[in-house]
Amino acid sequence: MSVVLRWRGAGANDFANDPELAPLVLLDAALSDTLEALLAFIPELDPSARTWADATPSVLAAREIIVHTRHLRDLVQDYRRKLNQPYPEDDTTF
Repeated sequence: MSVVLRWRGAGANDFANDPELAPLVLLDAALSDTLEALLAFIPELDPSARTWADATPSVLAAREIIVHTRHLRDLVQDYRRKLNQPYPEDDTTF
């Protein structure tokens, strides 16, 4: 499993311009805590494990949570990156 990466949270100015970031920051924090807790308290999730064949149903469920949590965090990060991109100029004349 890779190291959990934290991204820069939104600041007060970001919230003024893009208020929808507030719940996204909370969501990202909750997802980060979920990853850290699962990886810390379920040693069977060790990436060096040779096989998942002997894993218990709860370990397999925790693994699925980790996979989907990482995917959701990637989506949130992509959204944040796209917010930082300039909008294309509109050349339409009326």
